[in-house]
Amino acid sequence: MKKDKVLVLSDLREFTEIVAKKAIFLADKYNKELNVLHVEDESFLKFFKEKTEGSLEKSKSILKDIYKDKADVYCECGDFIEIVKKHIKIHNISTVIAGFKRERTFFEDIFNGSNLSSIIRKLDIPVLVVKTEEKPEYKNILIPTDLSKSSKKNIEYLVNLFPEANFHIEHYYKTFFEDRVKLYGFDEDEIHDFVDFYATEAEHDLNKFINNLDIPKDIKLFTKAKKFIDIKTMVDESIEYKTIDLLSLSVGSSLSIFSFDLLEHSTKDVIIYKILEDDIV
Repeated sequence: MKKDKVLVLSDLREFTEIVAKKAIFLADKYNKELNVLHVEDESFLKFFKEKTEGSLEKSKSILKDIYKDKADVYCECGDFIEIVKKHIKIHNISTVIAGFKRERTFFEDIFNGSNLSSIIRKLDIPVLVVKTEEKPEYKNILIPTDLSKSSKKNIEYLVNLFPEANFHIEHYYKTFFEDRVKLYGFDEDEIHDFVDFYATEAEHDLNKFINNLDIPKDIKLFTKAKKFIDIKTMVDESIEYKTIDLLSLSVGSSLSIFSFDLLEHSTKDVIIYKILEDDIV
């Protein structure tokens, strides 16, 4: 049976060996093939054409020494995203792994040319962003859901990727006009009934969503509908309280600001899946 292929994007910065250890661990544990790709910016080719070949060979040698015989290593020079897209297509890649140090902001990431923001925006396959040095067991995975078709597809993908994990699926609901109902003369019991209505409706919608998931029956799911405060606070609380190992985000064709905010500030590794509407059956 043909193994799934995972592509590690390496910029040969300070996080390279941590990403390598996690990628090798996951490939061994889940029976995946590893490809490693390092891309020199095309500006390097323009100004130092005669040195490009030597630079690529040196990069390839460094990466082969890090990955040993655990991965096929590729080094190219040119437009970063176009080379990555081409490699994904030719080698039938199912998942991308990239590193991002939590101390660095996305602005610094773009300025320093590590391309993570472009990877997230322009690739339409899941991207696992390595942010910590912790062992990638990923026993507990947090999945905030908006109950959309893209979220459903994301959960089904994660269950297939990490079949032994516990999946904590949370739906955040809003109680509209709650802060104004007292102005309209409602008493405390009526206000509680008003809030309970939204809570009950959210629980019902979440249960219906879970029942429609196409996943094996033995997968361990833990679900909760929670009153919305703000997305970052709610995710942070769940990560701390439930000893979460991995945060999962699914997004549509346009990435929201809160998705990037969660990704940038997460204290855990993040897997983000951009799912286009045309890909949803």
